[in-house]
Amino acid sequence: MPEIDALLGLSFCMYFFDNKQHKLPHLHVKYGGYELIIAIESGECLEGYLPNKHRKRAENHIAEHREQLMHMWQKAVNGENPGKLGDIC
Repeated sequence: MPEIDALLGLSFCMYFFDNKQHKLPHLHVKYGGYELIIAIESGECLEGYLPNKHRKRAENHIAEHREQLMHMWQKAVNGENPGKLGDIC
């Protein structure tokens, strides 16, 4: 699973072909031993847990970069490397 971004200890990851279980465009956000899956479009927490402070930071980061993350999601579900957040798409 490629890490597409990191922010203050948070690791944002996107699996290739990962649209079967959740069906929604989403990211896996890891912090220490915690992992939370967050929907890109709605910001909804789909599965897992992050401590509140880190969850809010992750949700805000995703909201700020929603358009680019959606473009990256399309690449990932087609089996392409989505690249890193901040790369020119």
